[in-house]
Amino acid sequence: MEMIVVIAIISILFTMMTAVVTDGRRQARQTDCKSNLRQMGIAILVYRGEHNGDNPPWLSNLYPDYLDDLRCFVCKADRKRGVGPVRPDDPDKYSEVIDNDSKGRQRHSLQNDDVRANSYFYEFSVAECPWKIPQKYDLDGSPESTKWWEYKEDQMRYGNTANGGTRDDPVPYSQSKLPIVRCYHHHNEGRIRAYHNEKNKNDKKLSSEHIAINIAYAGNVYVGPLWWEGMPEPGEIREKGGN
Repeated sequence: MEMIVVIAIISILFTMMTAVVTDGRRQARQTDCKSNLRQMGIAILVYRGEHNGDNPPWLSNLYPDYLDDLRCFVCKADRKRGVGPVRPDDPDKYSEVIDNDSKGRQRHSLQNDDVRANSYFYEFSVAECPWKIPQKYDLDGSPESTKWWEYKEDQMRYGNTANGGTRDDPVPYSQSKLPIVRCYHHHNEGRIRAYHNEKNKNDKKLSSEHIAINIAYAGNVYVGPLWWEGMPEPGEIREKGGN
């Protein structure tokens, strides 16, 4: 009986230690990623200051003049070590923005070939965007192709229905909120109270959402939900009936 009690105690202690070690590793990965993103944020601001307010065409273009350590492009939570999808939660989603040597991927002519591994999602690249700017048309009246940076600049300037903005009645997004670089590799490492989609936001129904770590356009680093527009504003209170 005493032996059984001892074994049970050891099992409990082992379980507790495993949880502590796992949590410590998770925190270390996120801390390292935030360090990478802070350096990237500074590099982007310096690049922008030296190029009349323009952002780099690809994140890899920061190397080596603005970011000279290739390790900063790889998140330790990325199981593919920077040569896989930048959205592991949905690998095929927005694959056009991948800026690394993923298997079978055709590199864009403006990407920096010296950066072979990159874990991060750059929202202001020159890749073709799946969405169109409503008022942008070519000569025959059909919507022109839109680059990611064009769409995001337009979104920042006018807002969208998720924040109550329209082109006729613009509500710009805060540059401290709209992300320019995102890391999705921690999506299973934490949860945050946020709105899951636009309908839930209109209904004021918060829920527990997976996380992403972001650099905002202004250069600050913050943790937010996967749908970044779902971040509640400071002081927002969950209404009765929310999850």
